[in-house]
Amino acid sequence: MDFLEVGGVCIEALAAYVPARAVANDEKVAKATGIAERRIAADGETSLDLSLRAAERVFSETGARAGDFGAVVSVSFTQHDRMPCGACQAQARLGLSKDVIAFDVMQACAGYGYGLYISALLVQQTGKKVLLLDGDKQSEFLDSGDAATSPLLGDAGTATVVGRADGASWRFAFASDGEKGGALKLENGGSIQMDGFGVFRFVATDVVARLKAFLASAVTEGDFLFAPHQANVYMVRQLAKSVGISEDRLLVSADRFGNLSSASIPVTIAAHPDRVKGSRMLIAGFGGGLSVALGIIDVSASSKVILIDG
Repeated sequence: MDFLEVGGVCIEALAAYVPARAVANDEKVAKATGIAERRIAADGETSLDLSLRAAERVFSETGARAGDFGAVVSVSFTQHDRMPCGACQAQARLGLSKDVIAFDVMQACAGYGYGLYISALLVQQTGKKVLLLDGDKQSEFLDSGDAATSPLLGDAGTATVVGRADGASWRFAFASDGEKGGALKLENGGSIQMDGFGVFRFVATDVVARLKAFLASAVTEGDFLFAPHQANVYMVRQLAKSVGISEDRLLVSADRFGNLSSASIPVTIAAHPDRVKGSRMLIAGFGGGLSVALGIIDVSASSKVILIDG
């Protein structure tokens, strides 16, 4: 596993939007997974709409200007339109410069780590801020008769501003195992299908081993907070325990919002604004692909961290 470093960057602002509609799980599901309820977007609302709600809030609260941005990256596997891509639509709807780099990353659970790495590189190359959008409307692709999957997955949209920072250095590691990809899939015209045991086995073996190696690479000296993909509360607590991360460093949001695919990491960060500001963060995305994205990142002490609840 290669370790990839990017210096001189930080998170300047992060906003997460979770829809107002909450769907409660029955007691059996809540007890087994730790997910008491999940959030579902309104009819006609797209994954990009969710992320742009977050982006508009970031712009209004930070005073960011269109000319500040050199790129916009949109991460989603539930993008409503094939063309134009979500990032190009975002450029127009947010009034960003026509000179910005704009493209989509079609990635599921590990997508936020991929997006942050790409965004950090773009900050270095352009010398400007990068707007990273990450959101999914999974409810549009659920089979209500699938009692093992449907009660877990929710909707959300997020916006992260990545900018320059003196001295800060981020580190990433990635892995893919397409041979196991059938454990979590969304085929054309179908619904999201998950082999829960297959995904759990992948996390308990592959993800744990890679996360241990990442932690042993000496990039986590001093305090850090752990914001993993929120597959379910039981799984993330087991993951933290397996790699020796104490409960007081673990951030959880799945109990309130459900499994939000790659948006679960920025939503989890936004759900703990007072704790994350000025903090070193360990992130771990894992799932669809099957893929893994690990990272050590910084949230500026002066950053805006916002949770928009409906």
